[in-house]
Amino acid sequence: MVGLTLYDVLAIPTTASTDDVRRAYKQKALETHPDKLEPTVSEQERRAAEGRFRNVCEAFEVLSDLVKRKAYDDRIQLAQKNKKHWDEQHDKRVKTREEWARQVKERSEARMKERADFYENLKRIKEEKQRYVEMVELFYQELRDCHPEWESRRQAALQWKEMADKGQIPRRQTTRI
Repeated sequence: MVGLTLYDVLAIPTTASTDDVRRAYKQKALETHPDKLEPTVSEQERRAAEGRFRNVCEAFEVLSDLVKRKAYDDRIQLAQKNKKHWDEQHDKRVKTREEWARQVKERSEARMKERADFYENLKRIKEEKQRYVEMVELFYQELRDCHPEWESRRQAALQWKEMADKGQIPRRQTTRI
């Protein structure tokens, strides 16, 4: 079945006659009528009882009229036939959503890994640059220790270059052959 039907509300089979519907309605109306409740019942319970009574009245209204009952039965049969199709479509949508979620998760993880690799490479490059600077500085220190005059020549060359950059010393012009 497709949920709670009007037949379930009156607790009758789908093959019940109009008289059976009338008898079931009278019995259920007496059971569910809100006036049968005790005066100490809470407002929430009273509203629930009124809702159950309205359901019983609606079931009787539809099932006691042959035209309405036929239309209702046709809708129920169509719903039962289509339930399998609806379930298949629902399962297909669920699988599609799960696949989409899996792909999104994979792309997100790939981006995060790519970003982590980028930062790891950046860190490695900075470390290599630092080692290179330290190695060059060590080399120059050893050169200065071995050849003290080299540092004085270096300082003079740097001073000469600085003065040339400021325009204090004209640059030498060379001729090309």
